[in-house]
Amino acid sequence: MTYAIILAGGVGSRFWPLSRESLPKQFLGIIGKESFLKAALRRIQGVIPPKRIFIVTNRSYSRQIRKEVKGFRVPPSNIILEPKPLNTLPAIGLCARMISIRDKQANLLVLPADHYIRDNAGFKRAIFKALKLSSAGFMCLVGVKPDSPCVGYGYIKAARRIDKDIFSVAYLKEKPGLKTARRLFKEKNIFWNTGIFCFKAEVILRQIKDRLPGLHNQLSRVKYKQDIGDIWPKIKAVSIDYGLLEKSQGLVMVKAGFDWSDLGSWDALCGVLASGNKKNVILSDCVSLDNANIFVSSYGCRRLIAAIGLRDTIIVDTPDALLICKKENAQDIKALVEILKRKKKSCV
Repeated sequence: MTYAIILAGGVGSRFWPLSRESLPKQFLGIIGKESFLKAALRRIQGVIPPKRIFIVTNRSYSRQIRKEVKGFRVPPSNIILEPKPLNTLPAIGLCARMISIRDKQANLLVLPADHYIRDNAGFKRAIFKALKLSSAGFMCLVGVKPDSPCVGYGYIKAARRIDKDIFSVAYLKEKPGLKTARRLFKEKNIFWNTGIFCFKAEVILRQIKDRLPGLHNQLSRVKYKQDIGDIWPKIKAVSIDYGLLEKSQGLVMVKAGFDWSDLGSWDALCGVLASGNKKNVILSDCVSLDNANIFVSSYGCRRLIAAIGLRDTIIVDTPDALLICKKENAQDIKALVEILKRKKKSCV
């Protein structure tokens, strides 16, 4: 049978000052009133039944998760709580282990909780193709054509065409620097890695055993939820991209036709919302004079914002913190948040 694993444990620090540790991005309605997590759950309706949807998140978000999934009929037993975030591979491996105890032939769809996808019908078409491939034993990625040399996304180099919209994978490059991103963007058969994966539980667990035997040994000790607390301190943080996929052979990719963004930063949101010649996005009470390609928004406060002569600038105002940065530095907000943590500022 097919199961979904929704990754909902991240903080989304690049969306500071709106996204906080106490209320991270996946629980926010940044585009529209519905949170990213609810949108992700709604997106897989009709693909996977609620009783086979698993959500893995940080233990501190337990109450918020249960509130978010109300109405979607996801069993409380399917909410897996991490004692602390250890990136994507331990979270995926843990869910794969727990699902495989229930169903050794489980086919898994893994997707983040905080993506923006406009075309749900196109999403489902791509997912059905990917699940068909994974049911045959392949590890399958979903890729979309890039529209810019973005450094916030991973890249997939497609190789041989297997079928319509299905390719073998030559290699992956996770979040390259700007110089490399520009080079990749110019190459043929380059795709953004959406972070949506399909594979059988036994396949991913075997890959973990071959590549990261220490992680596999710890996961193998889990039989019940109460075992998680014992093994988690002994596991190192690692992403599925760095820890596994960049080293794996025989990967396949489905080329997706839907509009996609992981909305990992304010400049990504600008790309989704910008329109008009000057590409200004103004979502608050703002007087704008001679500005171009700026983003202005306020949350929880009614202060007037006045902007003059700005170019390529992000302004985000909240009651206790104001962010002003160039769009080209939007990826550096994560580093800024780490500085704020070290300074023990309350606004993180």
